Amino acid sequence: MEKPPAAHGVPGHPYPSGPNRSLRWALFGIFLLLPVQGLAASEPAVRMEVRHVVVDPTHRTPVVILTGAGRVLPIWIGAAEARAISRALEGVPLSRPDTHDLIGNLLDGLDAEPERVTITEIRDNTYFAVITVKAGDRAITVDSRPSDAIAVALRTGTPIYATTEVLERAVKLEEREFPARDGVTRLLGMHLQDLTEELARLFDTRRHEGVLVAHVERDGAASRLGFRRGDVITGVDRENVRNTRELKRILHSGSGTRPRMLHIQRDGEPVTIVVDPPSREKR
Repeated sequence: MEKPPAAHGVPGHPYPSGPNRSLRWALFGIFLLLPVQGLAASEPAVRMEVRHVVVDPTHRTPVVILTGAGRVLPIWIGAAEARAISRALEGVPLSRPDTHDLIGNLLDGLDAEPERVTITEIRDNTYFAVITVKAGDRAITVDSRPSDAIAVALRTGTPIYATTEVLERAVKLEEREFPARDGVTRLLGMHLQDLTEELARLFDTRRHEGVLVAHVERDGAASRLGFRRGDVITGVDRENVRNTRELKRILHSGSGTRPRMLHIQRDGEPVTIVVDPPSREKR
C-alpha cells in the first residue's frame, strides 16, 4: 500500500494523483481505524466512576481509584496526571488551560464530542486506554494513556469504562483497604499521610514535616469543616504534630470532650479549623 504523503511535501515523495486518489485514502483510513475500533467495541465493558487520588505509601506513587459494579480498579499514575485529575475532581479553576483543558477546548472548537473513555487492557503491567470521539457521522478511536484519558473525561463529562478483562487482571483491592499501612490513617472522612519529601513535591507544598491531607471524601465531615486536599496539619492546640502517630495520640488524649484546634498550612498561609474530639466526630 502506498505511504501517505509527507505533511509538507518532502522532495521525492509526491502527492498521489489520478482518479484512484480518494479510493486509496479511504482504504488507508479503513485499514488504520477498523482494528482499533473493533477491539474497543467487541470487549464487554463496565461503567466506572473516579472516586479519588491517593498516594501508595510503599512506592510513594499516586494512584487513581475507580469503582463500578462492586469492583475497585486502582491505576498507578504520574504526579502531573494525579494533580490534573485531582483538580478536575475538586473543580479547582486554573488561570490558564492545562493540556487536558486544551484537548477539551480543541474538541469543542471542532464540534467533536468525546463519547466514552475505555480502559482496554493490561499488557506488561501497563494499562492502555482509548478515547472514542464522535465527529459528525464518524466515530474516531484515539489511543491514550488511562491517566490522560481520565483527566479529559472529567473535564468534558465523558463516561469512563473498563473492560471485564482489565477488571479481572487488575490488582484486587477493597477500597476501604487502600491505603492501609503505617503512616496512613483516616479521620473525619479524610485520608491522612505522613508528609515526606516525595509527597511535598507531589502536592507542591514547601513544608517537609507534618500530616498531609491526601484526600477529602465528598460530603464527609472534613469537607463540611473546610479541609482541602493538600492541607498540611502542623499542630493541635498548642502541640506540634510531625506525623499521623502524634496526631492520633494528641487527639485521643485529655478529657475527650472539648473541641480541638487543628493548625494547618495551606498554600503557605496558616489556617485554623476547630473539630470535635474523636469520640464525638461524625464520619
